[in-house]
Amino acid sequence: MFSKAIFANVSRKVIVATMEKDGFTPKLIIDKPDYIYTPHKHPEIKYLVCLKGSMKVTVNGKLFNFEPGDKLIIPGNTIHEGVVSNEGCMYFWSEKLVNKND
Repeated sequence: MFSKAIFANVSRKVIVATMEKDGFTPKLIIDKPDYIYTPHKHPEIKYLVCLKGSMKVTVNGKLFNFEPGDKLIIPGNTIHEGVVSNEGCMYFWSEKLVNKND
């Protein structure tokens, strides 16, 4: 689910290719400083890779310090929330519904 610095010192092109290989279509997201994602859930699986800045993300009560190079996968129907740092956060984001037969 969370991999610390797995994409450290890796080009954005390689990150995108890796996400696409896993069946995701990444989009670049730039969150403003101190933005808050309130607790929520949805059926899609989320795949995030931090590029710049940071965010504290809580998934099912477990806190992750999401920083450059980190990969975070949030399973569908899982409660999660986030607080963007005062420097903001730039990351690749993607989601997809997972077939129950997969």
